[in-house]
Amino acid sequence: MASIKKNLVFNFILSASQLLLPLVSIPYVSHVLDPQGIGKVSFIDSLTYYFISIAEFGIVVYGMREVARIRSDKAALAKLVSELLSLHVISSAITIFIYSSAVFLLWMRIHDERLLLFSFSFLLVNSFACEWYFYGTEQFRYITTRSVITRICGLAGIFLLVHQPTDYYLYYGIIAATGVVNILWNVATLIRQVKISLVGSNWKRHIPRTWVTYTISLLYSVSLMLDNVLLGLVASAAFVAFYAFAIKLVRLSSMALTDTLIVFFPRAVTLLHMEEKKKFQHAILRNIQLLNLFSLPIGVGLFFLSDEITAIVFGPQFHAVAFNLKILSLVPFLRCYNLFLSKQVLIAYDKEKLYVRSLLISGLIFVAATLLLSSLFRDRGASIAMLLYESCLVAFNYYYARKLDAKLKVFDWRSLRDAIAGALLFIPMIFLLRRWMQTDWLFLSVIIGACAVVYVLFEAFVIRNELMLSLRAWGSEYLLVQFQKRHKQ
Repeated sequence: MASIKKNLVFNFILSASQLLLPLVSIPYVSHVLDPQGIGKVSFIDSLTYYFISIAEFGIVVYGMREVARIRSDKAALAKLVSELLSLHVISSAITIFIYSSAVFLLWMRIHDERLLLFSFSFLLVNSFACEWYFYGTEQFRYITTRSVITRICGLAGIFLLVHQPTDYYLYYGIIAATGVVNILWNVATLIRQVKISLVGSNWKRHIPRTWVTYTISLLYSVSLMLDNVLLGLVASAAFVAFYAFAIKLVRLSSMALTDTLIVFFPRAVTLLHMEEKKKFQHAILRNIQLLNLFSLPIGVGLFFLSDEITAIVFGPQFHAVAFNLKILSLVPFLRCYNLFLSKQVLIAYDKEKLYVRSLLISGLIFVAATLLLSSLFRDRGASIAMLLYESCLVAFNYYYARKLDAKLKVFDWRSLRDAIAGALLFIPMIFLLRRWMQTDWLFLSVIIGACAVVYVLFEAFVIRNELMLSLRAWGSEYLLVQFQKRHKQ
């Protein structure tokens, strides 16, 4: 568990940058650009990322799992990486052709050549995406360093180049450029670590095995990347912006937790491969405890602070975001548990087909609900459809996980109870601070900080939550070791 804890630290830094940097850029962008410009960027960005998922051909999850299994065999690893990269280049070429046809049909919704230029550039460079290699080999220090640097550069670019509503295309250009730099950096690093040969590689042998994970990727991306597109088909760009900001904030708030699944996944696969069932159970139980302990208070905070968050972060022209945040406040908990059941249980057990069933049924419900509810209630309808989708997916995933291994513990009710007890403390704190302080950035910073401190102290010293005590003990041990090292020097 020591290496997992170190990886969790790097992953926390990575997730913190994913959360904090957008919290700096979003208020600026929402005050400089108008809802129409934000809606256009959200539409093309979601469309581009869905076709990136099409080009990915199931390689990301499959590649992480296979790299984790054979990473000690350099020859086999080089062969695997070369084959998967070749497969991705071929699938990307086909996808770009399909994307061109889709753009022709949706041109009236895009209607900006500059956005398409950035989109096509991102799709082209993404042909060589290899992030799965670095996750499979657990190089979380490298991933964190690279991502933080490129995100800071992207943030600087936004402040330097985006100054008026007509600069929305530059905003998207910076988003696309950040992704391109990440990919090129990965390729340069990969070449130094692995001998790659794309010529004559037997990439075809992976198609039967990536097909299931590919289906999962496409179905999962329907809710993750096509939500803005589906809403944009039946509503104006402004309503897309209201929903897009709300769902982005919800996803960012839970990203630090869902990213822990990436840390635990390679180790879980390795333990199952070695038939270490008890250690596997312990690892995933720690993961679900972590998700429960922090996803629920995030949702409670979003619900009760939705009005203040919208007014301070997004500004008055985006006031409609507040109601969407209230609807979506349960999504962090549902999303974390969904990803846990799918990745740490179903996929780790090589039962991806069960996950495909869950995604297919839930995805059909989502598309129908989004088109129907969005046509009636616009952005609020899209928020309700997302909540319905996550709820259905939890029900199906839990059913299949229990059916797969009835003895495997896939939920921890004690950590959920502890989380609810701690989150209830937020309610009186929020109402009291509303009376004492003016609604501004200071208020938001104080209330979030105060709630976080009180929650951690309550869990660690009052309830004495098992996971919190474990993290506290590990932190104390780590600090002691560092002190001893410095003392010897």
